[in-house]
Amino acid sequence: MSKKDRLKAQSEKQLMLKKELERQELLEMEEAASKSSRAGRKLRKRAKNLDNIITLILKFLMILPFGYSAFFYGGIFIVGIVTEEMIGMPKRIAVFLGVGAVLCLAGLILVFFSRYILQFIFILAGTASYMYSALYIISETQQRLETNYVSDEALQQLDRTYMTYFYPLLVMTLLSLALLVIYIVKFVKKKRAKKREQDNAPVKSIVE
Repeated sequence: MSKKDRLKAQSEKQLMLKKELERQELLEMEEAASKSSRAGRKLRKRAKNLDNIITLILKFLMILPFGYSAFFYGGIFIVGIVTEEMIGMPKRIAVFLGVGAVLCLAGLILVFFSRYILQFIFILAGTASYMYSALYIISETQQRLETNYVSDEALQQLDRTYMTYFYPLLVMTLLSLALLVIYIVKFVKKKRAKKREQDNAPVKSIVE
């Protein structure tokens, strides 16, 4: 073999080695990108699962103030007003309590169907109706305590006791608002991600 042939063979061998190294580097880069993509998907999945768990906890927490304040004590006060055991309380107060409880119940049901905007509207309206009656009852009780002498210490604090019956419903409203905010944040993030995907998408050639 001549010197020229040997140099040519050596050059071809170096070229093949270079191509093999480039191919290996490309494979390594693709594998690293694939691993990064899988890690990113796992991270997003974990974050999504965490968000779902937090959302589910908030939903179940809403049941507690509703059951305690609107369902249990709301029901007691409605019966007390309708049967006139609570002397001097207008019937409309029982109506507003009932309407408020029903609207909050509707909102609570909508929460578990993930209708976050609608559930907040129902719960906000229900809370407004319920608290109208609650504040009326508390105000009337305070006035009666001021104008009448009461020797029983427990009865002297009756207005504050009523507050502990009615005000927990506000916790339900706050949780409803928190769920709405979470939904809006997720919605905005999703829209932005979709827009970035569209902006970064390859543009087709006019010739094509």
